[in-house]
Order: sequence, then structure tokens, then C-alpha cells
Amino acid sequence: MNESYIYKQTEEKWQSYWASTKIYKWVEEVNRDDNFVIDTPPPTVSGSLHMGHIYSYTQGDFIARFYRMLGYSVFYPIGFDDNGLPTERLIEKIKGIRAHELLRNEFIKICQETIIEFEKEFECVFRSIGISFDWDNKYQTISEHTQKISQMSFLDLYKKGLLYRSYNPTFWDYVDGTAIAQAEIEEKERKGIIYEIGFDTELGEKISIATTRPELISACSAIFVHPDDSRFKRFIGKLAITPIFGDRVDIKADEDVDMEKGTGAVMCCTFGDIQDIKWWKRYNLKLNNHIDKHGRLQNAKQFSGMKINPAREEIVKELERSSFIASKKSVDQIVKCAERSGSILEIIPTNQWYIKTMEYSNQLLNKAAECSWHPEYMKIRLDNWINGLNQDWCISRQRYFGIPFPVWYSKRIGEEGKVIVAEFKDLPIDPMQKAPTGYTMEEVEPEKDVMDTWATSALTPQISSFGITNNLAINPERHKKLFPADLRIQAHEIIRTWAFASIVKAFHHQNTIPWKNVMISGWCLANDKTKMSKSKGNVITPQSLIQEKGADVIRYWASNSKLGSDIIYSEDAFKAGKKLINKLWNVAKFLNIHISNLNERPKIDRVNQTLDLWILHSLDQVLEFVTSSMKSFEYSSARSKIEYFFFTTYCDNYIELVKKRLYAKLGAQSDSAVYTMWFSFLNILKMFAPFIPHITEELYHSIYSNEGVSIHERGSWPKALLHNDAKIVLAAGEHSMGIIEMIRKFKSEHNMPLSAELSKLTISGLLDDSVVLDIKNASNAKEVVFNHSEKVSVKIE
Repeated sequence: MNESYIYKQTEEKWQSYWASTKIYKWVEEVNRDDNFVIDTPPPTVSGSLHMGHIYSYTQGDFIARFYRMLGYSVFYPIGFDDNGLPTERLIEKIKGIRAHELLRNEFIKICQETIIEFEKEFECVFRSIGISFDWDNKYQTISEHTQKISQMSFLDLYKKGLLYRSYNPTFWDYVDGTAIAQAEIEEKERKGIIYEIGFDTELGEKISIATTRPELISACSAIFVHPDDSRFKRFIGKLAITPIFGDRVDIKADEDVDMEKGTGAVMCCTFGDIQDIKWWKRYNLKLNNHIDKHGRLQNAKQFSGMKINPAREEIVKELERSSFIASKKSVDQIVKCAERSGSILEIIPTNQWYIKTMEYSNQLLNKAAECSWHPEYMKIRLDNWINGLNQDWCISRQRYFGIPFPVWYSKRIGEEGKVIVAEFKDLPIDPMQKAPTGYTMEEVEPEKDVMDTWATSALTPQISSFGITNNLAINPERHKKLFPADLRIQAHEIIRTWAFASIVKAFHHQNTIPWKNVMISGWCLANDKTKMSKSKGNVITPQSLIQEKGADVIRYWASNSKLGSDIIYSEDAFKAGKKLINKLWNVAKFLNIHISNLNERPKIDRVNQTLDLWILHSLDQVLEFVTSSMKSFEYSSARSKIEYFFFTTYCDNYIELVKKRLYAKLGAQSDSAVYTMWFSFLNILKMFAPFIPHITEELYHSIYSNEGVSIHERGSWPKALLHNDAKIVLAAGEHSMGIIEMIRKFKSEHNMPLSAELSKLTISGLLDDSVVLDIKNASNAKEVVFNHSEKVSVKIE
């Protein structure tokens, strides 16, 4: 072994070895009970990977490696989410083009060619950090295979009546020019102005409403007051006249009105918010198409064609000139914005495709409860989301680079507008390029919209299993073997999108759950505890950090965070990781000195000294805890436990106690310590292997080359070393540690080095002669007087 560990060469060596030996390949032939299936998040192809990716994907890899070592055939794929708005925006940016300025098929071709390079870069980063993906099962969310699965999903839902197209009020992002779903909305605070505006009424009196959006007056369909509000009872059932525009609208009573808010009278516009939609449906109000898809006013007299903000300014000026504004004041308001573009959303009526969710909220809550959530409290986020749904899931997008709907609309006389869907046998299909069976392209209007990327990403378990249901599958046997998955790994911010969407699809397709367990990670935070972001300039690239620190050090850092918790970028954590790696290396060198002359594999039954048995029993207890913790996905607790044992119990105490016995060549007594070191260090390496795979593989091959092809191979997880009663030796070990601690404290208080010689020790405890000898050697005492006792004591001379 080298004097020091050279991580760069070693990590590259073992990464190449793992790739060539395909040690992480899923063994398809095993029974379902012997599989462990992991559903991994496909990273969005929208730029470079960041430390947050490394953080969360590495935590998933801890579990994958553990279950593989435990003996399971682990299905651990990786995909790339390479369609949709994020990818479109990336391509537009790096190519200096605009999608709407090119022919649709030209832009799609450019996207398909460009994403390949980004995906190669992603793969390189994942390999360099030691993620044990089965690259033979890699997928893309835009591939022909995925398009087929996604279109199969659409057809299955359509035929079951769980999916429909409707002209409805829709959240519209006029910057990106597309409808978006409720899950893609962010609420942001901003400063606004609330105006008190007087409407004339047929009673000859004014009724005042308060609004931050006077530009919506031309969209007003009614005014609502609370039925119990005495201020407005005389107005109920009368007509009001909209300022400037002169439209006559009903004044209605409804209990949804908050009497304490604003003036108590509310302008209902089509559409200003979700409440407007409820009233519009409840009272069958007139629909006023007020804002177009480009964010301009329409049907608003002289203000038509103006952008929203300039229109608001001009309308306010006109209201003030006509004395309709009674007061105005600044307010803090919450506005709904698009998650991707950041633009303020409008609600406009459009034709969209929807998956039914609202009427199934109770069933979806029940399905979410069938999954085991880790940590458990994260489930409340999904429950709150489902309980807060206010619309069905809109899955159509007015974009370009996405999976097309397998749909056409008939132009034949007598069936104009009839919806025609593809046949399963024809999938995947692009309706822009091919007509449905029995029709020509001249007889149909192809659907131009594409599917929301979440509508496809929701199917990652089924993309991997090659099927939608047991009967509707490309490979039915594979589907039954891989679906539902055993574990979903994901971050907490996409619970309302990815987790929710996957549960919806699995429930609608098979009345099941998509996975049995959900493991939730947090965010990677900068030193100032804020989320890393390019806009803040605090992003650290994984590639440079892996080169600087080494993959195992980065992985160690990622293991510091508990499930669901955020983690801070920490140089101290990197230093601790490097310290652990160096300590393992040095212990291995020490062990090599003593095992170099072994002629055969050590035998556990030749371990016969009390402290040797104590450390093995203690290690078995640690193994039990680590195994249990990893099965519960508590990787941080598991790593902390084995690390504390290794540094404190094993290195600081046990090795120091038996070091002289190892060197003394005392026959069976020394052999017992050598064999103990051989067995214990092997199990320590194996428990560390899921976390720091490169250094453990290197030491495994350096010391235990005859034990197997890899420390990470299937079935290599350690087993308990001893099975006899541990009570006596554990008590002896505990007393020995107490005595050693007292001696160390004495030497420290007297400014003596730990190696300083002592004249005489008088000790008491549950010890035997072999333990007393080890204590004498470790303390460097000339004479030891021992009294057998259940109470530990030390007298030092």
C-alpha cells in the first residue's frame, strides 16, 4: 500500500472497473420478492447539474448500494427529463433562436440534437460521484419508448372517461404563451394599490367596490355582497352600471363574500381569481373575454390592444377624471406567478385537456396514505395540496418540444369537431405527420398542443416497467416485476407535482400506488443558509468540487443531512470526510503489517481473548443498528453510528488496548487479536461502503482480494460475527473502557503523555487475566493489582 491515499487515480480506476464489470446491472431473472425497485427523478435538461443534484442523488445511492449488498437485485435506472419548457428555453438561449420563429419540426430537431450533449455531461458527473445507476436501463422522457408509454396512458384514461377536453378558465402564462397547471403556480408578494371605485346603480345611489385591478372593470359580470350585510340589502337584485364602459350588471348576494374585506362589495370579473370562476359557474354569469393570450386587453373599448400595466394606468386616469375613484392606498398583495417564467398569471378561457382529480380527492388521499413516507411528516404536504385543489389537472401545453397528443378533430361533413384518438397499435404517433386509421390528413385537424412534461414524468415507474397496466403493456412480465416500485426518491419541493402526479396516474390506471416508500430530501444551502441559485451567484459546480475534494468526501458531506432536512455547504464536513478516509487508510496499513504472514483465511472460532470477543460483539450490535436504520432509509443515523464506533470504540480504545499484544507475538493470544482485526475491519469497510464506495473498494481489494469481485456486489452486506451470549464480555469491555478513561484523565491532569510509564495500578472491575494484561500494556504500568468487583475503580501510583 502507498503511504497515503491518492483519491483521483483510485476513484477513476474503480469507476471504470464498476462500468466494465456491470456490477450494478439489474438481474432480471430473479423473483419479484428478490428485487428492490427504485424510481429515480430524471434531472431536467435545462442547464448544468448543481450541488443540489449531487446531494439528493447521492442519498438515493446510499440506499441502492445497501439493498444491493443486502442481496437484492436492485433496479436503479436513471432518466433525463428532456422535453418541455425548461429544455426549450435552454435551447433558445444557447442557440440564440426563438421557437416561434422556426418551423415546428426544425425547432424540434435542434432540441433533439442539442440535448444529447447535455445528457452526456450529466452522465459524466453522475459516474464521477460514484452513483451506482444501471445505465443499461437509462431512459429519456422524449424518446420513442417514452412517447409510446405516455400516449398509452392518455388513451387508457380517455377510454375510461378520466380525461376530457374542455373550454374553461385556465391559468395562462402569456410570457411563455401556454396554459399551466395549478401545481406550477408560485405565490409572490408585491406592492399594489387598492382603489375604492363607485358604481352607479338603478337606485340612483352608488355602490363602492375595492379592487387592485381596475383594468378588469370591462370584464365585470356581477357585483356580490353578503346576504346579511345590512349596508347593501337594498341593492340586492338591482342593477349596477360599470364606470367608463357602461355595462349593466346584476348585484347579487352570496355567502362567500367577506363583509370585513374592502368595502364589503365585490366586483366579479371573468376572470380575476378562483372565486370569480366559482361565481361564474354557480350563477351562469356572462363570459367576458377580456385578456388575450399575449397579455393584452380585448373588448375594452379604447383600451383594447394595450398591455395590462399600461392599460391599468390609463383606466385609472380616466376613472379619476370622471370622479369614480373615492380613495386609493398602497397594499401588500399576493399574486400568482408562473413557476418557470416568473410572470404574473391571468385566467383566460381556453380549450385544454384535463385529467379528473377534483372528484377523486378522497381516493387520492387514501392512496397517499398507503405509501410509507420518510420522513413521515412530509406526507402532510401532499395532503394539504390535495385538499387545496381547485381545478382538475390541466395537461395540455401550447408549446413545441413535447409529447404530442394522439388526437385529431374531424373535418368531415356531419362530424365536424369529432374527437378521434389513435389506436394502441399505432403508438407512438405524431398527429401532425400521420392521419388516424380510415382518414386522410385533409379530413382531420391534428391536435397541435403537447403534453405537460409532468404528465409524462408522472409515469417514470411505468416508463421503466414498460407498461401502464398488467394488460396494457409492452412487456407484461417486466411490468408485473417492476411495478409498483419499492422506493421513490425525490426532493420536497416537487411533492405537489411529481409525487402527486405519479399517484394520480397509478390510481387511475391500476387503482394502486406507484411505489411503497417515498424518501424525501431537502435543499442544498449556501454558507449563509440560503438556497443556492445562479441569480445569487452562490452556486458551486459539482465537477470542480469533485476534482478538488474527491467523490467520497462529497458523498460523506451529503450523508450528514437527515431525511427531509436541508444541508449547508460545509468545509468542516469535507474535512471530516477526509479525516475518515485517511483514518481508514492508516488502519488498513496497520492491519497489513499483522496479516501479511497469514497462510490461510482466519477462523472466527480462534478468537478467544475477552477484549477481542468484546469488540466483535460490539460491532455486531452496531451492525444490527446500521442495518435497521438503512432499511428505514435513515442513512445519516447509520453512518454516524458506524463512524463513532470506528473512531472511538475501535481505534481509540480497542486498537490501543491490544496493540502491544499484536506486536508481542504471543502465539494464540496475538493470533486472536490479528483474526479479530481481520474480521472486524472487513465488516467496518462493508458498512461504510454505501457511503464512501471508492476508498472501501480500494481497501477491500488490497486486504481481502480473495473475498469477492467487489465489496459492492450483490449479497456482500456483513453478517453478525458471533452468536453466543455477549453479556459477560460486554460488561468486561465496558469496565475496561471506564478504567482506560480514568487513566487517560489522570495523565492529562498531570501533564503526562499518554505513553508515560506508571509505577502501579490498583484496579477493580468485571475483568479476567487477559483483560488485565491488555490494560497493563495500554497504560504502560510496571505493576497491576487487580480486584474482581462489580464496581469499577482505579488507583494510580
